[in-house]
Amino acid sequence: MNTQIEELTPRCYIEDEALYSHHLKTYLVAKPINLVWQKYLSLPPEVVWTGKMIKFKELYDRSKNRKVRPGEIYSDPMVIGQLILLELKIFNGLINVTVGHEVMEINENQRIIKTSYLSNSKSEGSQFIRFKDLANGTTQVSHETFYKSDSWFRDRYIYPFFHTKALNEFHNNVIKQILKA
Repeated sequence: MNTQIEELTPRCYIEDEALYSHHLKTYLVAKPINLVWQKYLSLPPEVVWTGKMIKFKELYDRSKNRKVRPGEIYSDPMVIGQLILLELKIFNGLINVTVGHEVMEINENQRIIKTSYLSNSKSEGSQFIRFKDLANGTTQVSHETFYKSDSWFRDRYIYPFFHTKALNEFHNNVIKQILKA
């Protein structure tokens, strides 16, 4: 059965659940926090979710009932309720895995973006991107993930390696765009 993107549901991290694995990756951006925050919210998904391993597949904006696919222009900022489907090319495309995320929270005061895995993903859980203003005009971007699947082996050995690769591609794409500004 081929589920439509708008039918997918979030599978969020439950804070008191001890069965989740944890992953944290931090990036430094030599630009002020306001610029970094705005770019993370406004860059087109096809620009930031494209690389050797990750490929933007589809976006669905629940608030506008609008789908966007690669090649289509999408200039709206990130909003709560937005769903993003990605294709992960594992082992140079020998294995392709589709994963989905829904934007669950955008907290401008605390500078946090929260996404959760969608029901089409092997994992369930949430990702938190936090922005911190450092004294020297640099912004620290922390990407924290709480996740679990039905395989302890996958969660312990496979997920962290490929998740780090995907995060590096995404954040490096965003940072490259920020440094152009």
